[in-house]
Amino acid sequence: MLSESPRFNAATRYSVVLLALGMLFTVLGGVLLTLALESGAVWRAPGYLGAALWTVTAAFLPTAILSFARQRLLGRATAFIGPRLPSEPTDKPAASLTGRLTAALRASLEKWVLDDDAVTRWPPVLVAMLFGVLALVAIRDLWRLPAAPPLDALPLQIGAAALVLAAFPLLLLERSYAGISTDRLPEAPQIDRLLRVPLTACVALALAQALVSVGFGWAVLLERATGILIALVALELILRNAVAMFLPFAPLEQRQSLTDSSLSGALLRLSAPSLRSINMAVRRRLGIDLSRSWALAYIQKAALPALVGVGLFGWAVTGISTLGLNERGIYERFGVPVAVLGPGLHLHLPWPLGVIRPVEFGAVHLLPIEFVLPGGEETGKSSLVGDSASERPVGAEDSAPESADRLWTDDHPFEGNYIIASAEGGKQSFQLVDIDMAVLYRVGLSDQAARDAAYRVSNADEVIQALSGQLLVRYFTHNTLLDLLGKSRESFTRQFQAALQSQLNRFSSGIEVSGVSVEAIHPPPGAASAYHDVQAAEIRANTEIAQRRGDATRSLMTAQQAVIEDHNGAVAAAAERTGQARSQATIFGGESQAFAHAGYPFLLERWLESLTQGLGQSQLVLIDHRLAGPGMPALDVRELNNPAASDVSSGIPPRSEATPPASQPPTDERTLP
Repeated sequence: MLSESPRFNAATRYSVVLLALGMLFTVLGGVLLTLALESGAVWRAPGYLGAALWTVTAAFLPTAILSFARQRLLGRATAFIGPRLPSEPTDKPAASLTGRLTAALRASLEKWVLDDDAVTRWPPVLVAMLFGVLALVAIRDLWRLPAAPPLDALPLQIGAAALVLAAFPLLLLERSYAGISTDRLPEAPQIDRLLRVPLTACVALALAQALVSVGFGWAVLLERATGILIALVALELILRNAVAMFLPFAPLEQRQSLTDSSLSGALLRLSAPSLRSINMAVRRRLGIDLSRSWALAYIQKAALPALVGVGLFGWAVTGISTLGLNERGIYERFGVPVAVLGPGLHLHLPWPLGVIRPVEFGAVHLLPIEFVLPGGEETGKSSLVGDSASERPVGAEDSAPESADRLWTDDHPFEGNYIIASAEGGKQSFQLVDIDMAVLYRVGLSDQAARDAAYRVSNADEVIQALSGQLLVRYFTHNTLLDLLGKSRESFTRQFQAALQSQLNRFSSGIEVSGVSVEAIHPPPGAASAYHDVQAAEIRANTEIAQRRGDATRSLMTAQQAVIEDHNGAVAAAAERTGQARSQATIFGGESQAFAHAGYPFLLERWLESLTQGLGQSQLVLIDHRLAGPGMPALDVRELNNPAASDVSSGIPPRSEATPPASQPPTDERTLP
């Protein structure tokens, strides 16, 4: 009889509680997951706890559905069946087609709801699978969130305390369901095992938050492990209910929820596992008695010696170490460094008596000096020179890689932004400059450098980043933007490398700077166009100024040349005229002296010269009656009064008595022909 079954009698007591707890865990899980996703990966712990609560909901709600079905089945079995009332006539036609369809749908729904067997078949399975999928998707979304800087110690400690407080009601609830008999609630062990999932999540997440708050960064892995455990439990719930869809359902009186987790029962049990209980479970399900197996008995006896032997062998193997060609090792014996070992195979005391601390040997790193965010997150990390992941071969016809982009108008992944001094309009100001620079470094090859790098430097990238930033800030405070753009890169890299190596040596870091590569120094990409326009305007202004100065100089030189030419022409003309005047004065003085000495002959000579010049090409024949003398080359065409033959033949007229001698010029009168 159903009225005598404890599970049907207790269904009224547990159905409402199970439904209320399932709805409460559903809402809390959604709120916690939303809080974790909205915080931007700063606070993942509430999200993991919300996913764990949804795995418990996958047990509460199906059990509540089964409890309600048992309660209704018990009520129907014990209900008093009275006289049946006459039903209303059904020959009334429906008002419309919509009314008939609505009535048919309502009748089918009421029939399905009233059918306890149909309600307890698929709905519990689908509800359990739904919440399992939701929990799995929540873990996936939390896992994909980007890494965020850790919170301060106080919020982490407050969160850890809240998680510990949340574990107490979960512990009370788990203990209460652990004490419920399976006769009264067959699903109580299942709920008990699944309640351990959020309980374990609270404890593990609280421990992780507490460890992170005191500086143990590795405790974040504990959160990850908790998420993996919750995801495995959710996946088990999905698989169990998916397999149940292909199996026949038990009778309604014996039917119970299939939402269970062997993983949570095996890993999260509150007591040590019992071999007897395992034997009884295997015997009950598979019909095999493990206590009668000689093989298992032999394994049980030989397990401890074998494990001890394997453990000792594994511990002894820790005394063998192999170092690669690019590695060295500092051998610590009882915590004291005694030697620096090179590449190869080495034998030493087992751990923890002897430990080899590996150190790089000749590996060159390329560290971009990039901008560090306020939270401490860097935009890039160093890489080994020649690494295939960082240097991919590019074909001759392929597009250039992004690392070859050096345009000012584009952002580059490893650029740092700095403030430099400037002077605008005679006033002190500031400007921004971007620099794309990388440092090539390695650990020194000496043994002392290896010790310094191992014991004095915890993170070489951070040390070089900090020192390089200080040197760049110090350098930029003494130079303007124009000085930086026009200065030689070679001299800058040489000075920077020497200063950086000096700082590293001062701290005994054991790091050797191999080189400094400056890819670009330019204004920020947002101001590149404006800077180009300003530079172009300045160039155009300087060009115009130079052209106008050239025109002014050309005009001045032309005017000076004209003035000099006029001055020189005037001086030359004056000198020429003065010379002419002096020449004429000299000539006049000479002629005056000649006239004073010669008198008429001089005048006659000047007259003849003037006459000769005036006649030009004409021939001049001078006939003078006073020409006489024998043998003179002259022709006398005058009418002769003296017919002397000798005179005629000679052509020279006879000298008259009145004619003075040729050597004496006339003094009384001058007659011109």
